[in-house]
Amino acid sequence: MVPFDTTPHSRPDGTHGFGDMPYTWQLDRGGPGVAPTFTHDGKPIAETWEHAQSAFELMLASWAEQIPVQAPGDWVGFKLRASRDWQRDMIISYTHGDRGREFRAAVPDRDSRQTPERAVQMRERGWRILDQHQWWRIELPETDPQSPAEIARVVIADVRARGATCPDELTAWDISAGDDGELWAPGLGVLTHPSRGEHY
Repeated sequence: MVPFDTTPHSRPDGTHGFGDMPYTWQLDRGGPGVAPTFTHDGKPIAETWEHAQSAFELMLASWAEQIPVQAPGDWVGFKLRASRDWQRDMIISYTHGDRGREFRAAVPDRDSRQTPERAVQMRERGWRILDQHQWWRIELPETDPQSPAEIARVVIADVRARGATCPDELTAWDISAGDDGELWAPGLGVLTHPSRGEHY
């Protein structure tokens, strides 16, 4: 493993380096021991949309693999905001107990008239369900190994369609695992709020 300050944002071949990080997320529930004094502050930021999409995919896949063991019964997720569309909270989550729809993403679309044309636009981005509160949703099973990639693709497609021009315009908020403890996610590839600890 390599420390954060030497982890490449991208490799010479153009692929991202998020998989080379010492860890992509940490869950602190106040157990034995002392939390590190100096911790990573929520970066590096993805350099391209492809890198951001890959970082989201890796994070979701790792949650599906590890959260049921480390935090049985808990959901895990975060809100995503884009600086050019700051009032809109997209929600991305994984819940092991929701059989057949463990991976989820949802975005409010109340400021648009829900016409047939709008439905075509949203479905082209990958959204599948419009609920009664005018939230578009996608829900996918963890039994499909492509689910993390598809959720990540839909999320990035939507923020780009709403005007985001690069990954550093995105911020992840309220990152949590069952509202229990502190979940830090430097591997998301976007800014996180709050950032953790004393920054270096």
